[in-house]
Amino acid sequence: MICALLVDPADSIDFPDNEAEVLGRPLAAYPLLAAKGSEQARRLYAQTTSQPVRRIASQLGAIIIDPPPSPEDGPRPTETARVLSGYRQIVEDLKAEKGELELLVLLFANTGAVNTALIDAGVRALLDDPTLDSAATVSQYDRWNPRRAFREAADGRLVPYAECLPETGTPWFPDWGAAVLRPRVLDALKPDAADLSWLGEKILPLKQVGGGPVDYSWQVPKMEYWLKKQGVRDSPRPEPMQKLAPAPKPDRR
Repeated sequence: MICALLVDPADSIDFPDNEAEVLGRPLAAYPLLAAKGSEQARRLYAQTTSQPVRRIASQLGAIIIDPPPSPEDGPRPTETARVLSGYRQIVEDLKAEKGELELLVLLFANTGAVNTALIDAGVRALLDDPTLDSAATVSQYDRWNPRRAFREAADGRLVPYAECLPETGTPWFPDWGAAVLRPRVLDALKPDAADLSWLGEKILPLKQVGGGPVDYSWQVPKMEYWLKKQGVRDSPRPEPMQKLAPAPKPDRR
């Protein structure tokens, strides 16, 4: 089975509980709707403690799961830890049903820059080519080429971020829209692995323009513009404020 997992990093500066609304809908609605429209993804999960995200995820038929615990006196779980926690829960659910996870579509609650066509293109690519580790949405940001980056030195002045970085072509940055992942790569990861390690080494780019998460209020109009370019219209009325569905039983059956 192919499943989709929405992860809520809960790290946006201006929207710590991911309560941002875009075009009259919760921001998290857009990746969920993109996965819900997929021809390939058969089950939808949402990993979050945010009430706005839980509400819209429940309305759209997602199974709600909790992120890994965050110790009071320790660091917050990394994105990799969150992804692995959700992945392992899904694997256990399917195992209890005598099923198996074929591919995982990874989504993020703090960006709406993803559509169904990109998700299905990534899934089809991995089904057709077993050598691929993943497919991920990427956006081109020539102005932010790593060759132009600086870092602050000990004396407070700027020095090149990376010395002698060769010119190797257009920079494509993962934009946290969607990634289609191979379970074998996730099985080999540890929670303390670097973020984006879940993509593996053989990555197919799903190219788009202007993707990225919403961390600040000024990025909301940018996301609205992106969605309108995709043909999304303003919501004619507020989303219904339904009660949360009862928490699934441990075996999710």
